Order: sequence, then structure tokens, then C-alpha cells
Amino acid sequence: MDPGTILAIVELSATTLSCIGKYYVGVKNARADIQRLSNEVEGFHDVLQKVQELVQSSQATRLPISTSFTNVAKQSLLDITALEKRLNPSKRGRIMKRVGVRALAWPLTSKEVDECVTKLERYKSTLSLALNADQTSLLIDIDANVINLTQNQDLAEQNRQLATLPCAVGASFDSYFRQHESRCVPNTRVDLLNRFQKWSTDHERCIFWLNGMAGTGKSTIARTVAHIFYEQRSLGASFFFSRGVGDLGHAAHFVCTIAHQLADASPLLKRYICEAITKHHNIAMQGLRNQWKELVVQPLSRLNGQWPTLSLVIDALDECENQEDVKLILQLFVETKGLAGVNFGIFVTSRPETPIRLGFWEMPDIVHQDLVLQDIPRPVVEHDITVFLQYQLYQIGSKRDIQGWPDETSIKLLVQASDCLFIYAATVCRFVGDPHWSPEQRLHLILQSEARGSRPTAKLDEIYTQILRCSITADQDMDEKAELGKRFKNVIGTIVLLFDVLPVPALAALLSIPTKEVDLSLEPLHSLLRISRLPNLPIRLLHPSFRDFLLDHERCRDGYFWVNQRTVDQNIVTNCLQLLSNSLRKDICALKMPGASAPKLYDDIKFFLPIHVQYACQYWVDHLERLDWNSRIAVGLCDDGQVYDFLQTHLLNWLEALSLVGKTSRGIVIITKLESMLQNDKHPSLRAIVQDAKRFFLSYRSIIEEAPLQIYASALVFSPKQSLIRQRYSSHFPPWILRYPLGKDNWDSCLQTLEGHSNWVNAVAFSPDGKQLASGSGDRTIRIWDAATGAALQTLEGHSDWVTAVAFSPDGKQLASGSYDQTIRIWDAATGAALQTFKGHSDWVTAVAFSPDGKQLASGSDDRTIRIWDAATGAALQTFKANTLITMLSYSSDGSIVTNGGRLDAISLHDDVVISSSPSPLGSRPGALQPNIFVQDEWIVYKESRMLWLPPDHRHLCSAVHENIVCLGHYSGQVSIFEFLFSH
Repeated sequence: MDPGTILAIVELSATTLSCIGKYYVGVKNARADIQRLSNEVEGFHDVLQKVQELVQSSQATRLPISTSFTNVAKQSLLDITALEKRLNPSKRGRIMKRVGVRALAWPLTSKEVDECVTKLERYKSTLSLALNADQTSLLIDIDANVINLTQNQDLAEQNRQLATLPCAVGASFDSYFRQHESRCVPNTRVDLLNRFQKWSTDHERCIFWLNGMAGTGKSTIARTVAHIFYEQRSLGASFFFSRGVGDLGHAAHFVCTIAHQLADASPLLKRYICEAITKHHNIAMQGLRNQWKELVVQPLSRLNGQWPTLSLVIDALDECENQEDVKLILQLFVETKGLAGVNFGIFVTSRPETPIRLGFWEMPDIVHQDLVLQDIPRPVVEHDITVFLQYQLYQIGSKRDIQGWPDETSIKLLVQASDCLFIYAATVCRFVGDPHWSPEQRLHLILQSEARGSRPTAKLDEIYTQILRCSITADQDMDEKAELGKRFKNVIGTIVLLFDVLPVPALAALLSIPTKEVDLSLEPLHSLLRISRLPNLPIRLLHPSFRDFLLDHERCRDGYFWVNQRTVDQNIVTNCLQLLSNSLRKDICALKMPGASAPKLYDDIKFFLPIHVQYACQYWVDHLERLDWNSRIAVGLCDDGQVYDFLQTHLLNWLEALSLVGKTSRGIVIITKLESMLQNDKHPSLRAIVQDAKRFFLSYRSIIEEAPLQIYASALVFSPKQSLIRQRYSSHFPPWILRYPLGKDNWDSCLQTLEGHSNWVNAVAFSPDGKQLASGSGDRTIRIWDAATGAALQTLEGHSDWVTAVAFSPDGKQLASGSYDQTIRIWDAATGAALQTFKGHSDWVTAVAFSPDGKQLASGSDDRTIRIWDAATGAALQTFKANTLITMLSYSSDGSIVTNGGRLDAISLHDDVVISSSPSPLGSRPGALQPNIFVQDEWIVYKESRMLWLPPDHRHLCSAVHENIVCLGHYSGQVSIFEFLFSH
């Protein structure tokens, strides 16, 4: 071991510690990261000093050279050198000269600190193991032990990191809940399956879309394909969407679930995915675009041929409830085209719903290939259904000891009646195979029915009607039919309209009826529902077409079974509010201490908040939203109604419960939905408390999420005096606080504060529709936020220095950014993909703006020039010299450019000109000539009248305005959003 190497590392680590100390004194906005890195460098330095003592001792000559030990020393020297270079303030002299002491900004992002800490921990662990060994044989035979120990530690750490990703339970093809779902019967779908296997060998087109109408067998094919890929060791992951089954009905956990399965499938991918989690510790809270990029695309791109063929299987994409998420998922799929290092493909099934058809239509043909199940020749499908019926009915006959049944004529009649729908054949088999009835009699009943109508689903509708009549209302008089029909609509109608599945006891509790009544309603319907004998397993639809049938009055003509969605949703809302009013209370999980975190074990939470109570907490507003205005009034969405009374009495208990089950962010969405239902002046009292609740929750979301009981402490204490919630719940003030601080009287205009950047926010911009907000920071990233909820949608990385300017294109599809690295980058605002990089400025880029038609991009720089670029090609069109540093520019509606140094008329854009130093009329508001609202110095101004003074802790580096919303970027790395009653 070279003593010089150890000495160099010791000295550099000491210098690095000194640098960190300066930041700790001078920088306030990154204290946690600074302290964390300081502790780790100090620990590393201490271990190195002990190594140095050992190397310089008399025992050093007896130490053999260990490969792992030497490699650790060399690599740590490189890393500590790079870290010292980043942190040394003396090497940032130019910025210090420009902006003075404020330039001492923490130069590392949180993810970079995570990387450094992880590396230093590994180095320290390896060196410490060596030091703890017997010093006379320090490194003899220790490599293997170090490697094994390190591997075990790494594995445990990887499992811990993966556990931070929320997963959709039951998403995979082989999940517990799908173990009884069938695959293709042998000798059926032979040509199809061969075609899919051939596609999977080369993935010439990376996406294969199998589509077809309901009941054509898509999910059965998808399960079979996933099983085949799994057996061939080429299945990376699978996700089977299912509407009304909790997390399977939406895309919130889609990417994290895929990433988790990829990690389980490959140790190498597991390592890469865990490294991504380390770099982006809050990745699970970011948008799907960022998650897909960091957890799927980037790890796959690093495989370098070590997993040659890999496929994903995504079933029933049409069952994903949010159409915008469906469009986004299809866009994300396209990004996998041309992945280096792996032969990758995605197999997708769905109904041909409009958003999905349009999504595939917009893709290049080279990316995808399609197959429509209805286009398969009828004889081929009828052959497969014949084989299926023969197989299934033979199994039923064998179990019941029925010989020579059924005959070929019956099979042919069933095949003809199925009209190429596999769900028809499968439903017939389940109905005929009911152990409580004679198979011959039930088959005879089916064959007697005659479906009429021209609808594609006529035969399927008839079989559903026959099963319901035979199972529920047969041989009953009119009064009994009416009672049974009422019970069916209450129980089965609720099942098909739930947003998540529930087991029998929870369903009974939600409906406030005996469990026995639910059991009686379900008992004859095993051919239509998956009903477990275990009370803790949920009831599931065997096929979504049954839901479609019951809710469509044109298809379900029998009045005893047609489910009126409005009536059922009204009943669910009423039951949910009554249940919550009777169940919720302060500190329901007995945490006791105000700062206690929520229980981490689901069973602990379920003990205090049973499943049906959790369902009511999360979904009562969703059921309310599906109602029309009059129906909402009928269930109490009005002043002094049931909703108003609930919020007046149990609002804080409800928010506490949402926090305990990990649904704080969903709580904000729920309250926003409530607010959107009250956009008129008819119910001012209810609207006022809902709006106050929204401000309350947005303001204290972070602490409520971390420590639920702070909703009764910090959130109440620091709310404005005139807050309706503070006044209504003043009895919940902590008794251990004798004197309260003098707070503000009312909510200020700051709607919410967005946190995520680790350095100054230098630029902010709204998208044209105001739904998104972009921010550029000294941490060298651009973040895109949901302007309504504050959720971080994605983080764009690529610049090598501070980001100082951001601007959306007029159509909102692209985002431009300028940086101290002297470049402009164009990004796809939907996917986050870097599209182009413009180079030409010789100094910092300080301003960017798109022309009104989006065809050109203007950029201003400290090199005292304005450059005009072709936004599509990146070609430099013109360069204009200025007599001053350009810090702001924007296009006016007539195509001229307004800057802080003067104005370029539209006609001047064809000539080389020198811009005069006349003052700009824009102040600090880019993009408009005469805005009604803008920020000037420490004031927010409306129509030239100073309206709101910004105290020092709200002073800004940059600002943006959209209509009546003002956004400020701060030195702290935070972004504040203000909303005003006066309009833009």
C-alpha cells in the first residue's frame, strides 16, 4: 500500500471538511444536507487516519497488498478530489465577484449528497473491516469476507430502498389474487401465441398492441403470454389494470410496481434501480415521466447485453381510469424504442377506446404493430371456442360422473351463440358447473334462450339475464322478486360501483346491513363474481363486461337487475358520511405523542381504521362527484346539509385518518374536488369552510404527512386568527401551550410553497394554460410542478451549471431553458426528453422566450447579445448586439422583442442592429407589454397600484404571472404561489 496515496486522501478529506464548515456557517437553506455530508466525511477522515498510522507502523512490511483495499484507496482519492473541487469556494471566484457573498450557495443537490454519503459509507466499511482484523495479518484472506459482508449489506440496503416504492398489490400476472384466473386452454390460440413469441425474439417494433371488444379473451391471452415469457426468462414485469380495484384502477403506482418487478427479476437491474432511488430519494412522489426515466429507462439502458431479451406485459390499459394517464403511459412506452444494450418490448392489451386509438395513431409505425381480435377469421375463433368448451364441459361432466355429455350438437349451438366472444363461453361453463345444480338442466336452459337484437353484445346480454333470472328470481312471486331485486341492487350494485374492492364483512359494514344478507346475495352468483370462502379476501368481478351490462339500461332490460348508478352512489355517500361520523376521533391510532409518526405496519393501522372506514375516507367525495347537481344537494352538499355538518364536526379527524393511511396528497385532491363542486354562490357557508380547509391542508401538508397529530397542534396554532377551522376547532388547542404567538389575522395570498430545489430558484414560468409551473435553479435542474396541487411532476437534468431562464412554448408542448453553462436546451414538456441544445453564446444565458407562433426562440446573454434561433432545427438565424447585459426579454404580440435594454421592432429582426439602452416598460414581468399584475421590487402591483408588500422572507429572485396567480422563486430554493381576487 502506497503511504503517499493514504496521506493525500487524509489531507484532501481535511480540506473538504474545512470547506463544508464554511458552508454550514454561511448557508441556511441546505443545513440538513451539509450536516449529513460533514458527518460522513469526518467519519471517513477518522478511519483514514487510523489506516495511515497502520501503514506507517513497523507492521506495514508484513501487510500483503489486497486488491479490494488498493482499489478502495485509489477510487476514494478520485472521489474526494472531485468533491473538494466542487465545494471549494475559492474556485467560484467569478460568481463571487458578480453577486458578492450571496454566491456562497451550496453547490450540491440532495441526490448528489446521497451519492457521496453512499460511496463514503462503502469506503469506510471496507477500511474499517480491515482495521478490525488482526494487525499482523491484516489483509490475509480477508477479501472474500469483506466481499461477502459487503454483498449482504448491499442486499439488505437494496431491499430497504425498494420497500420505499409503493406497489399496486395484485398487479402481476401471477399474483395471489389471480391464481385462479385461467390461461388459454391447450390447442387454442395457437397461431396467435406463436406470433407473439416470434415478436418477442427480436422486438422489431417495440410495442405490440392487441385490441378487441369486451369478452374477446384479451386478458386470458395476456396471462398466457406473460406465463410463456416467464418460463422463457424474458418477462421483466407485468401489470394488469382493473377498474374499481384500488391501485389497479389508476396509474399512480404503475411505474414503481414495474420497477419493483424488474428489480426482482434481475440482480443487475436491482442494483441500477436502487442506485436511482438513492439519487432521487423522493422519486415515488414525482410524476410518472420522471419515474419512468429514472426507474425503468435508465437502468435498462445500462444492461449492455447482460439480459438480451426482455418484455413487459400490460393488460387492460383501458381499465386505467384517468385518460390523461393513459395518454402519458403510451408516450412513455415510445421512449423505450432503440434502448441500447437490451432487446426490449412491451405487449399491451386493451379495448379500442378513443384515447388509446389516438395514442397509437400518433406513434410512428416503426414503433408499434397492432392486432385486432375481431379481425381474426371467424372459423379460427370458432375452432378455439369449440376446443375450450369441449375441455371445460368435459371437466364438469367428469366431476359429476356424466357420460357422453355434452353432445356435439350442443357444443355447436353454444359456439354459434357465443358469436366469437370467449367471455360468453367462459360464463356458460361457470354457470353450468355450479355444484348446487344439475349441469344438464342448466345447459338445457341456456340452449333454449333466444337472443334478439343487433347489438354486438346481444348474446352476452342474454346469457347474463338468463343467469340472473335463474339464480335469483326464478319461481318467486312478485313481492319476493321485488324484495330480491332491491337487495341485489343494494349489494351487487354497490360492488360494481366501488372504486376499490372490499371483502364481505367490510361491504356489509359500509352498507350498514348484516353480513348474512351480503352472503345470501352473493351465494347464487359464483358464475359472475369471484367470491372467496375466506372472509378477508375481497369480492371481484370475473369480467368487467358484467359491470357494463348492469349499468346500461339498453342492455339490462330486466328492471329487477338494472342498477341505477345515481341511486347507488347517493346511498354510498350517505353511508360513508354516517360511518365516518360514528368512527373517527382524535388520535384514533393512539399515538399519544404529538410528534409521533404514523404506524408503519398496515395491520396496526387496520386495527384502528378498518378497511371499510379507510374506503369511506378516501372515496366518499368520488361517489359524490359522479352525481348530478340536484342529487348532490339531496345527499347534503349544501349549507347546513350532511356534508357541511361532517366538515364542521369531523374535518380534522378525517384529515388525520387520511394522513395515517398515507393518503395526504390524495386529501388535497379530494378537497379540491369538493371546492370545484361549489362554484356558485348558493351555498356560501359550505364553500367558505371547504376553501378554508384547502388553505389549511396546503399550508401544513408536510408536517401533517410526517406527524398526523400535528394537525391539532402546529397546524391549528399557526393558522390565521380568522381561519374558520381555527375558530371551529379551538377546543383542540394543545393544553400544554400557555401562550400562543401573535399570528396573522387572515390567510395571506401565498397559496402554497413548493419545495424540492436545493439552491436558489432563478427562473419560473407558467405553461400557457396555467396548469403547470416550471422552475430553474442553481442546483442545475429544472422542475415542472402541478400548479394546482404542488406535486412535482418531473425533474429535467442536463445543464452543467445554474439554470437561469425558463419559458414554455405557446402551445405548451416544449420548454426552453438557459444556463450559466452558456447553452440553451429545448425539452419535451410532456415526456421530459431533451430535444436540442443550442450553442453560440460566449457567456451566461440569462433570458429565453418563444415567438408567438413558436417557430423561433430568442435568448439573451451576459455576452451582451440577443440571438434568434430556429426552434425546430436549432439553426442560429440572427445575432444582435446590445449596449448592456441582457437580463430579460419577451416577444410582444406583434412579433417585436422587448428587453431590459430596449426594444427590437418586428421589422428590425431582418437587419443587424444595435439595441439602445432605453428602459424597458416591462419591469420584472416577462411575456406581456402591459400586465395587470406584476412584481416590482418588493411589491406586487395591480394596474400600477402597489397592492402587497413582500416581507424579507418572501423576497424573490424571479417571478411569473398567469391570470390572477403570481409565482415567486426564492434564494432558499422554494417556490411560492400567490392567488388574488383581482385578475390579470
